[in-house]
Amino acid sequence: MGLSFIDQPAVKQIHLVDPSEDVIKVLKNKLIDSYITKKEFVSVHKLKGQEIILNPESKIIFIAGMGGKEIGEIITHLLPQLSPEDRLVISPHRNILELRKQLHLSDLNLVDETVLKEEGQFYQIICLSKSSIGPKVSLYGSKIWDGVSGKEYRQHQIRTFINHQDQASRDFVAHLKQLSH
Repeated sequence: MGLSFIDQPAVKQIHLVDPSEDVIKVLKNKLIDSYITKKEFVSVHKLKGQEIILNPESKIIFIAGMGGKEIGEIITHLLPQLSPEDRLVISPHRNILELRKQLHLSDLNLVDETVLKEEGQFYQIICLSKSSIGPKVSLYGSKIWDGVSGKEYRQHQIRTFINHQDQASRDFVAHLKQLSH
């Protein structure tokens, strides 16, 4: 995802971070063999997200490709380092309800959110800010249920969570069914 911004004029530096040595090797090889002309702007780091120290000039931080629990731990670590101008863009793959509850209680506010469908999988993309502008993150999502993808995602989530026995899942399904009416 980070490399997709390489040709944007405002981008001065991209840091790709992963704790896996194998992933780091793949990333470095892709850079060596790639068409990317601004390779000097890209740094690859073998590092856990919970260990990142942000550059004071950081503006957009992407966290994707992992579960909500891991993203929540990284956010807890990064939150004191974020400025109101920074944007945090996340895409959790699982444990989304738990992460949304954490975000709702945090100092972060919602900038925007959407749901994307790619190769049969749905992905919530949530943009957050420490700025006081914007609403609190809702427990179940707000804008993600709009449009054709949102309606399809809502039905998918109902089918996924309908058999869960915990109260949070039952409340989520009830909320989604209410949106359908």
